Amino acid sequence: MEAQQPSLRRVTAEEQASGSPAFEVRVRRFKSILEAPTVDVGALKRLTHTGIPDRDGLRALAWKILLGYLPPDRKNWDRLLARKRSEYANFCKDLIIDPGRGSELPTTDDHPLSQNTSSVWNAYFKDAEMHEQIERDVMRTHPDMHFFSGSDGAAVTHRKEMIRALFIFAKLNPGLTYIQGMNELLAPLYYTFSTDIDHDAGKHAEADAFYCFIDLISEFRDNFCQSLDNSHLGIKATMGRLTDALRAADQELWLHIDIKNKVNPQFFAFRWITLLLTQEFPFPDAVRLWDTLLSDPAGRTECLLQLCIAMLMNIRNELLEGDFSQNLKMLQRYPPVDVNAILYKAQQLSLS
Repeated sequence: MEAQQPSLRRVTAEEQASGSPAFEVRVRRFKSILEAPTVDVGALKRLTHTGIPDRDGLRALAWKILLGYLPPDRKNWDRLLARKRSEYANFCKDLIIDPGRGSELPTTDDHPLSQNTSSVWNAYFKDAEMHEQIERDVMRTHPDMHFFSGSDGAAVTHRKEMIRALFIFAKLNPGLTYIQGMNELLAPLYYTFSTDIDHDAGKHAEADAFYCFIDLISEFRDNFCQSLDNSHLGIKATMGRLTDALRAADQELWLHIDIKNKVNPQFFAFRWITLLLTQEFPFPDAVRLWDTLLSDPAGRTECLLQLCIAMLMNIRNELLEGDFSQNLKMLQRYPPVDVNAILYKAQQLSLS
């Protein structure tokens, strides 16, 4: 059965203005869905597609459901959350190597210079190298936001928890491991869960974000696999789909960008696609885009490509007037825009 498309309309300024009657109506609609004994996921997707109000922890709960971390049946939530959070704590205990614990040393001959694959010291140094890379990236995450970059204890804790979550992910996924940029995908999840009005849930933001990150990356992991770059599954294939979609949607713009100016999508779309647009918009706008991205019934990849096409068409006139260098500069540093215009255009494309 074909997935039902969300209604095609803009969310009005009144609906977005906290405290307005329309805003309160949207809050009540979300609560009626999220507080039901069994969450109607289809209804949640349709409502989320037009944005989640920044109130009462609605986004944190909705995202956990949309990412499959919480099942529709509410009666199982407490037991599931307790089990998953305990499981994550055990991952941290078992996978973070401390060579100083003698019980972990396989033989009395193990020493820091050992190259033996069974050496705890050898594994420790490899982990330390990966940990250092993750730490560098996390330290650069949204430097304009105190939540991530502040020097107070809370911000330091936020960075430590993000580093640990990404490190545990890398240890559990040695075939993929950690790839630069994954910190940008964890950040919206961790921020949303950490700032949840439910303070008890907020204390478990690290574990909850870890599991939601796994679900998110599972859909986009092929974009991070270098071995798939030249396959029909990898990032080059996805950028090819973007080019084909632009050609179908606006042949004149495609001819100008791709044929005349030869602006390879790898110069701009690689970042758009792999980082799910988190670097192209201010953080609140990126979070709003993710509401739609996570809830699109056609799938997240298709939604992402539609958003990218909408971004290109939104600056169509400027691109058509520009040469290679002007186009490239504009696409690598996307100009300020009302994100709702992008979302509306993307919905039009999805129904065309």
